[in-house]
Amino acid sequence: MVGMPEIRSWSINRLLSTAARMLEYSWNDQLKSLGLTHAGVTALDVIAREGLVSQVQVASLVGVQAQTMGKTLSRLEAHGHIYRTRNTVDRRSYLLAITDEGRRVLAEAERIDRQLGSVGQLSNPQFRENLVQIIESLSQEAGGDQVLADARAEKSGQLGQLGSLGRQETTSAPKPLPTSTAVMEVVTPQMLAEYRQQKAEEIS
Repeated sequence: MVGMPEIRSWSINRLLSTAARMLEYSWNDQLKSLGLTHAGVTALDVIAREGLVSQVQVASLVGVQAQTMGKTLSRLEAHGHIYRTRNTVDRRSYLLAITDEGRRVLAEAERIDRQLGSVGQLSNPQFRENLVQIIESLSQEAGGDQVLADARAEKSGQLGQLGSLGRQETTSAPKPLPTSTAVMEVVTPQMLAEYRQQKAEEIS
């Protein structure tokens, strides 16, 4: 390509960060066509799996403040991906549920995620194994273990914990993950699917 930098001379750090940004850009661009964002996909997956759930509970599972989650939920509702229904236990509050259109775009987002994961060498098991080894090695460096712990927390997002919360919205929600709203911007459907598979294997 004319004008393209000689990337073969770039450092490993620069190559990895550039590839990650390009993958992220493509993911964001395709989600936009569905009226979704990373945050929306994460919230939509939680609502689809948990059924009727409150805004406070969704925010707690993802690990963000309810106010922050409110903006994401309002966007999902405006696009017809979720709807609100009166809480029969506490008539002063509402519960959230996914619509048929929400299920459709969530399935499409998962398809996009799988498709992006098959670009070039990304689907090569050896490439994935190399990345795992790199992460394991870097986890021994200063601060590496904390970054790895944060990434694990971001992946799980405290999913599957609603059993102890119940379906009624309360004023004392469980303590959220010690992460920023960036958590919602990195969790992909593939990560969520891997989590669900892991939990299913533990149960069986």
